Amino acid sequence: MKTLLKRLGAYLIDYLVVTVIIYGVMLLPFVNPHKEEYNTKYNEVVRVNEQFQNNEISSEEFNEALIPIAYDLYRLNGSYVIVSTICFIGYFVIFQFLYKGQTIGKKIFKLKLASANDKPLSMVNYLVRAIILYNILIPIIELIIVFTMSSENYFNVYQNVNLVSYIIMYITLFFMLVRTDGRGLHDILANTIVKEENEEVKQEIIEVKEKEEDKKSPKKKIATKKKVTTKKTKPSEK
Repeated sequence: MKTLLKRLGAYLIDYLVVTVIIYGVMLLPFVNPHKEEYNTKYNEVVRVNEQFQNNEISSEEFNEALIPIAYDLYRLNGSYVIVSTICFIGYFVIFQFLYKGQTIGKKIFKLKLASANDKPLSMVNYLVRAIILYNILIPIIELIIVFTMSSENYFNVYQNVNLVSYIIMYITLFFMLVRTDGRGLHDILANTIVKEENEEVKQEIIEVKEKEEDKKSPKKKIATKKKVTTKKTKPSEK
């Protein structure tokens, strides 16, 4: 439970770091050219919500007004989806791979991502883990949907894709809570496990001792062979 709380703390810190990076990049005008249009559409969503909450419009009228606005809003949000995807992959895949299983959050809480079967982790392991844990592909799929479907058809598909992302999230959380090793769906599929740094150090010490014992053991065998002498008996005289 203690490790699980540490993982949660590391997750929140890392998520905050990535969010700050994303919003910093999105402040650049050439990255977000549709900022003004987005803000206008967002204000329309707020206005429709207020009308519904004040009982000025019915639920049917609310859906009819909201769906086309949300459709345009998501299309204008394409640059944010692309930037956030790049940042998540850059931080949780490339950065974590280069720093041997650690992010800023993991470093603070003295955690480390390791292989579940003692094999070296590749970039693919980190990528699979990030895709499942942070639902990286879901926004990309939603973006493809909104640019390939009309406003009348996209909403149902969009809801189903969101439902899949929630199912993955709940399965991941369930596995982390019930498994003794704390591995979620993302760790199982990526063949990874999160360990505390002191556990990693202890394991390294054990491995070093085993190697030293393996080196010494042949010498011991040779030494014991030298000590063993065979007694020669004289042939009996006839």
